[in-house]
Amino acid sequence: MKIGGKKPGGIGTDNVVKKAGNSGNIKKNEATGGGVSSGDNVDISSMARQMNRAKVLLESVPDVRTEKVVKLKTDIEHGNYHVDAGKVAERMIERAVRDALHKK
Repeated sequence: MKIGGKKPGGIGTDNVVKKAGNSGNIKKNEATGGGVSSGDNVDISSMARQMNRAKVLLESVPDVRTEKVVKLKTDIEHGNYHVDAGKVAERMIERAVRDALHKK
């Protein structure tokens, strides 16, 4: 089946449907003024709804947590921020091993 019309945003605006195997005849839904018939519906899966909710929540979270940045800058300026090099090295090795295992 080939559905004519504009690109998304104007989906179905000319309401032309060409059915496969129908020797090129084009049928227009004139019973409803060229609109969508009452039998059409959209079913969105629960996974799609969950993904949409997650997307909305993520969009509401700021890209930068300014309060954390301010605290870290202050700690660094006052010499109160210390990095445990051993923990950093451990995490780097863990990630390298995990990445190497996922590549195989």
